Amino acid sequence: MMSEQKRNYGKIVTAAVCLAAAAAVLLLVWQLASPGGSAGEKRITVEVVHGDGSSRNFALTTAEEYLGPALVSGGVVEDNQGPYGLYILTADGETADEGAQEWWKVTKSGEMVNTGADATPIADGERYELTLTVGYDAY
Repeated sequence: MMSEQKRNYGKIVTAAVCLAAAAAVLLLVWQLASPGGSAGEKRITVEVVHGDGSSRNFALTTAEEYLGPALVSGGVVEDNQGPYGLYILTADGETADEGAQEWWKVTKSGEMVNTGADATPIADGERYELTLTVGYDAY
């Protein structure tokens, strides 16, 4: 009986070590594969599309590597840091009404970005859009 308990304990320890090793490998692969921002000065264009359909273009020259800091330093959005990074609530002076399910959709050349603004790497010549959107199912 005691021998069987020791064998089960050994299996549990072995499984835990294997799981930890697999998690470490996956974390390493994720870090190596995740996109990074490019260093140096770059020029990007950001179009803010307001709720009334009007729009305004911002030509930004920045050394930032990610979209969020470039938007804040360029004066396009207000710096509103949330628990997960920049939360875009106000763009070009217009504040989304969360009670009416308004939010700022971020797109790159018309395509939805799959990262938050702080995790979206930027490169010279790119074009981004911030569109005031109504309804959380509207993406």
